[in-house]
Amino acid sequence: MADDSWQDLVERAQGGPVTRGTMFGSQGLRTGTKFFAIWWQEQLVVKLPPDRLQELVAAGEGQVFEPMPGRTMNGWLLLSGSAEWDPLVAEARAHVEAQQK
Repeated sequence: MADDSWQDLVERAQGGPVTRGTMFGSQGLRTGTKFFAIWWQEQLVVKLPPDRLQELVAAGEGQVFEPMPGRTMNGWLLLSGSAEWDPLVAEARAHVEAQQK
């Protein structure tokens, strides 16, 4: 996926409580103060509930996010190229918003 795809996603997602920010030196989207999506080394990473994350890993839609080898980030999924972005980003946003209530 190209940077253009990320920019398009940001434009569709921004507004209301969703703003841009930086996480791990990468661009990200947050709702309130919590991030739900980041653009990491030309790939999309989203925060999801553990059971949903494992379901998507098992389906081959992504892998557990490791910003450094051997250091996984709980709840974060690095999406594969075949994954549909918009529904997963919406799901990640809803998950993070629910955690803040």
